[in-house]
Parts: sequence; structure tokens; C-alpha cells
Amino acid sequence: MIEGVPVVFFYAGGAVVLIVSFVALMALEPRLAASSGHYWTFDLLRVPLIARLVRSRVLRFVFQATFASLFVFIIVAGLFGKQQGGSNIASILTWTYWWVLLVLVIMLFGKAWCWVCPWDAISGWLERLSFWGVNRQGISARLKWPKALRNLYPATLLFLGLTWLELGYGVTTKPEMTAMLGLLMFFLTFFPVLLFDRGSFCRYGCLVGRISGLYSLFSAVELRARDQQVCATKCTTHDCYHGNEKGYPCPTFQFLGGMSKNTYCILCCECVQTCPHDNVGLNVRPFGADLMKSSPVRFDEAAMVIVILAMSTFHGLTMTPTWQAIVRWIEGTFGVPFLVAFTAGMFFFLGGLVLLYVVFVRVSHLVARAPEVTRRELAIRYAYAFLPIALFYHFAHNAMHFFVEGGNIVPLLSDPLGWGWNLFGTAGWKTGVMLPFPVIWFLMVAAILIGHVWSLVVGHKIALGIFGKNRQATVSQLPMLAAMVAYSVMSLWIIAQPMAMRTAM
Repeated sequence: MIEGVPVVFFYAGGAVVLIVSFVALMALEPRLAASSGHYWTFDLLRVPLIARLVRSRVLRFVFQATFASLFVFIIVAGLFGKQQGGSNIASILTWTYWWVLLVLVIMLFGKAWCWVCPWDAISGWLERLSFWGVNRQGISARLKWPKALRNLYPATLLFLGLTWLELGYGVTTKPEMTAMLGLLMFFLTFFPVLLFDRGSFCRYGCLVGRISGLYSLFSAVELRARDQQVCATKCTTHDCYHGNEKGYPCPTFQFLGGMSKNTYCILCCECVQTCPHDNVGLNVRPFGADLMKSSPVRFDEAAMVIVILAMSTFHGLTMTPTWQAIVRWIEGTFGVPFLVAFTAGMFFFLGGLVLLYVVFVRVSHLVARAPEVTRRELAIRYAYAFLPIALFYHFAHNAMHFFVEGGNIVPLLSDPLGWGWNLFGTAGWKTGVMLPFPVIWFLMVAAILIGHVWSLVVGHKIALGIFGKNRQATVSQLPMLAAMVAYSVMSLWIIAQPMAMRTAM
């Protein structure tokens, strides 16, 4: 619970704003029904300086090397520093800074993290035997990724597994385990690079890349063909896909001429290097643009969205006394150790949320009275409407940790490993919270409500795309509206609870 804020205000204020948000949605309905999905863009590559910077392989290497060095530093600090979260810089850099900044970067710049990803950078250097030059030979076996795994299920399962490790073993409070988890992610990236063609792991297996890929549907940046007709009629070599002497083939197997959403583009900008027609644009655009237009949808993507939604809530819940009481009850009632009780609780919580989503979809299908639309189609399409809720709750939760614990990095800059150093004279500083508690609370609630309103708008746009008729779309959306309200209220309830910190000093 955030100090200084009455709990009743969470619920009363939240309920009022949620009702107002639905009224606002109804007021926007005519505009949503009339919108065509087209939106304004500004191509950053039309600015000569930005174009030169984006095309500079040396500049990208400098950024990658910086983040790779930081990654190595975190590993060293985690393995050899003091094994207490608040006294080791590895924990605070990973769980307090990287998590919240990653979400913020996705909102503003899409998959920019992939441009500097240290796991991919180190793996690429070792495989290509080159830091920035184009060496298309490399040492990879270039096997084809198994056909049965060409979907998001590997990334989803990896997300569930690593989250179980993180929360079940309390990795956020244990620097050594934080370092081991970072090394695990590196090896999970490196070995597929040696075995499989291009960036197959980035495309199908990387949990960070696939989560950020779905979140980037909301982002304010996209990479697209300036004119798809050029790709369709004038280009015969498709160098963006195959590569050439100037650059590598698209690591995630994207053909620029057919790309309509951000999900699988990792902003490596190899297509900027290889396109012989200078037909690539790096566009600034409205937030949520990919969610507001008719784009291809997939069951594996929808499934991962619901898992992300459930896991975001579960992360917050595990830091509350309520969850600790649930785990103790399972331990006492069934006589099982903590990890078994935790696993059972996690399974039933996540399974319960997924089951609730299925129930709401069935009710939506029932009230819509549209036999031509299958429940499966409805479940897939409506899943995308929950992305803003998950994204903004993810941001709110991690922003809270950042503002409460982020100041702890000041003394750790002087003593990063907890060895008693005082490099910059700040080792003894006590920084406290970075913002007043009521301000932190307002920011968290505002983020949750922004995500809620965006999900309402996206959900109604999706309903209009499915049913076409305003009344039928609205009736169909009512059960999903109830699900969104329930989820947002649950999010408000979670942030109202006393929250365990990750890196308390």
C-alpha cells in the first residue's frame, strides 16, 4: 500500500473513472466506426543526419558494446558481489531499472531494445567473427527451425518457466541467481545462433523479444515500406529478405513489402542497408496504431497476450501478504514444501484467469447472436484488446518499484559489489523514495486507467471490425467490457496492498 493514501479512495476513485471511461467510449463510437485505419506518419529517415546514424554499423556496434559491457558487469557483480539484493548493483540494475525502462522504451520506440540487445550482440559477434563488418559466411550450421515450433509457443513456455524460476526462487532478491538467469538467457540465445538459420530464436523463442513484440503494437515507432507498390512491382531481388553485400537478410524472416505490424520486426534496420530502392521508412506514428487497424491475427499471439495479462497480475500478487497467506495455507493444508505450494498456486491462478477469459468470450458470442462468427475467432481477436491493459499495468507496477527503490543505486555506484568501497563518496548516502508516495500512487492509478481506456477503445474497434453493425458490436463487447473492468479493479486492488520490495537496503 502506498503510504498517505486512503484505501477507500482507490476503489471509489477507480470505480468512478472506469464508469466515466465507458461513457467516453460511447461518445467516441461514431469516430471509431468511421475511421479507416489510416494514420499520419513522419519518416525519421527523411532527416539526413538520422539516416546516416541509422546506417552506421560502427555506431550500432558502439551501443551494443556498451550494453554488452554492462551485461558482463552485472554478471560479475551478481556472481562475486555481496549476496544481498540491496547491497549489490546487479539486482537493482536488472529488476528496478531495466524492467521499467524496457517497458517505457517499447511504448516510445518499439523494439529498440533488440537494436542493442547484449545477448544477440555477443552471439552475433561470435557467430559472424565480425563486430560490424558484413560477413555472411559465419560458423552457423544454418539449420531450419523445426516447423512445429514456428510459432510463439516456445517463447510463451520459456516465459512461464523463467517466471516460475524468478518468483519461486526469489531471484529478484538474490544477485547470484540474477546473474545465473542472465547467463541462461545468453546461452539460450547463443546456441540457436550456432545451430539455426538467421535469428530463429529471436523470431520464435526469445521471451523478451516476443513480449516486447506484442507490446510494440502500441508503440509510437514503426519500420515500414514507404511504398508497398515498389516492393510488389519494381523490386525483383527482395534484398530486404535475402540480404546482399551491404547487409544481412532479415533475421526474423520479414518481407518488408508485406509487413503491416510491429510484432516480429526487431528494428535491426538491415533492410535500410540492403534495400536497393531506398524504400524503407522509420516512422513516428500515433500510439496504438497497429491495434486500431485490421491486421492478420494468430492464435499463438492471442494465447501469449492472455498469458502476459495473467502473468503481469501474478507478478504483483506474489509481492502481497495475500499471496503469502495463500501459499502458507497450501503448505499447511496439504503438507507440501514451499516450492510445491507456490507452483500449485501459480498454476491455479493463471489457469483460473485463462478460464475466466474463455467464459467471457463464450458469453460475448452468445449475446452477439452471430453464428457466422466462431468462438475461436472471437477469442483470438478480442485478446489483442487486452494488450494496453497488460502494458500499462506492467509499467505501473515497475514504475512503483523504480520510484521507491531506484534511489538505492546512488550508494551502489560507489560500492557496486558491496565490498565496502566508496569510489565516488556516495556509499553512505540514504536516498529514500524518489517521489512523494501520493504522487507515486497517482502515477500508478493514472497508468492503469489509461491502459483500461485504450483497451476499451481497441476492443470496440475490434468489435466493429468483426460485426460491422454498431449495435451488435456494442452488445458483443459488453461481456468483454465487464472482463476489462474486473481486471482493472483487480489491478487497483493489488497496488492498494502492502508491497514487498525487490532490493530493500
